[in-house]
Amino acid sequence: MIGFREATSDDAVAILALRQRCFPEDDLEKPRPTRMFIAEENGVPVAHLGFIPQTYVIDGNEYAGALAVDAMTDPAYRKQGIFRRVAAFARDAIRDQYALSTAWQIRPAVLGAMVATGWAPILRAPVLVKLLLGGAGFQPDASGQNARSPNLLVNYAHVRLSPDRFAAPYYTRTETCVTRPTVLRGYRTLAIVDLYAKPILPKTEARLAAALITWRHPLLPLLLRSGFLPSPHRFRFLVNVFDARIDAKRAQWALTWADTDHL
Repeated sequence: MIGFREATSDDAVAILALRQRCFPEDDLEKPRPTRMFIAEENGVPVAHLGFIPQTYVIDGNEYAGALAVDAMTDPAYRKQGIFRRVAAFARDAIRDQYALSTAWQIRPAVLGAMVATGWAPILRAPVLVKLLLGGAGFQPDASGQNARSPNLLVNYAHVRLSPDRFAAPYYTRTETCVTRPTVLRGYRTLAIVDLYAKPILPKTEARLAAALITWRHPLLPLLLRSGFLPSPHRFRFLVNVFDARIDAKRAQWALTWADTDHL
């Protein structure tokens, strides 16, 4: 019989094993969710949905929220509606603690269950790409502060990042952006994780730069003028609102890879 509950730190190893069964090709180096919900059979997790607390600024007001992450179901238990039941269980467990929950939908299989349990698609954010002919050649400014310009996003809905969001050695900061190397679609890529002005990139051997950014972001025009072009890849941004004061569809969302758990 399938049971549903909130997981504890004692379940971490079993949840990692579930992730390996679900996504054996994925890198396990990801932020660990603070809250985790599982479906289990005979004490073994067979489906999971986790959450990372975030602070959202909407219309100048701060709201406690949670980013839904690590949606997964054991291959042997798929197409039984189990993930939808985990999502519903998790939603009911968190709705009194948070004003909203967001999610970035990548895998098509989870979209139906998330929508059925209240996460509504608000927008689709493109991944912009640019060829780096000869590579970027700017030295990073190690003295920069890992914080966003206080005035850049004042009129936009955004995530207030924690001071330790860009921990070394994974990230490199120049005076205008935060980057990290990654592999996208098999290509060595310099990902722009966050952006404060026209990007000045650090030295890199990558020949491709990429940025996930919403269409309403105030710095999108700078990326386009810098030679970045929309790729075919889009990510859906989903929102489940628990506080009636929030109009998520009307808000101008300014979001980047820094607001996800992807990089």
